[in-house]
Amino acid sequence: MTDFFFDSQSDDAEHLPGFDDRFACSRRFVDLTHTLEDTPQATDPTLDDLPAHPEIIELIESMLSADPNLQPARETQGCQRPHAVYMPEHYEAGYAYPLIVWFHGDGKSENELADVMPSISDRNYIGVALRGDVASGTGHSWSSPCSAELLQDVRAIVTSLRREYHIHSERIYLAGFGSGATTAIQVMLAKPEWFGGVISFSGEMPKPDAPLVQTDELKNKRILLATSLGSTTTLVGDVVATGRLLYSVGMQVGTRVYQNAEKAPSTKMLRDLNSWLMDDICNNVTV
Repeated sequence: MTDFFFDSQSDDAEHLPGFDDRFACSRRFVDLTHTLEDTPQATDPTLDDLPAHPEIIELIESMLSADPNLQPARETQGCQRPHAVYMPEHYEAGYAYPLIVWFHGDGKSENELADVMPSISDRNYIGVALRGDVASGTGHSWSSPCSAELLQDVRAIVTSLRREYHIHSERIYLAGFGSGATTAIQVMLAKPEWFGGVISFSGEMPKPDAPLVQTDELKNKRILLATSLGSTTTLVGDVVATGRLLYSVGMQVGTRVYQNAEKAPSTKMLRDLNSWLMDDICNNVTV
């Protein structure tokens, strides 16, 4: 089950005791603070920093009465890393969309998303891509292992998108090509509770003897490992070894081997990504 931190309008809210009342109070609290003028800015805000507005005080008191252990929430810092967002054609606010978090290949940037998403589907998903943190040729690449800063940026951008658009909490997927695929796997292994699955195209495989800390959270998570014949970075044997390792901790592992070594994700790869995701979505529809 995914973590609830992505959820400003969680699909799973009805399962949390008292969530509806607290969420209503929280949203009203945010609305009030946004309407007040001349709100003081503080680097480490507390209740003492808020203006003494009677209705705000009443709401705080009612929330604390419902749960004396409740602490004032801090606004998640927005993602400062350059990123791009892709919206499907004919976006329907009433539908909970899957989200693809795309990690670009070497020498590329977040702008790769505009080429990738239409080849996956122009209507099935919302997409977002972040810029790599290492200069590479005319573009960027990714440091390894992934940094805590990247995890924070992924969290921030997904949280922001979920506040603005209708995104399904259980259908947030990582995907990437080349060093971006390697990073996607690393993010998944670091925070599996955040995501539904990960797709790696021609990414360097983690070592089979690498420790997997979040083994309980990895159970039943889906991963697609793909490479090409002749690839110098992702050997077929490495894909097999990594697949066995991840299967041993309970992940649902799929593999693909393509004919030609690619320098960018091919149309065939991206169509397979769509099929793999839709298979997961269609097999887990709640009725």
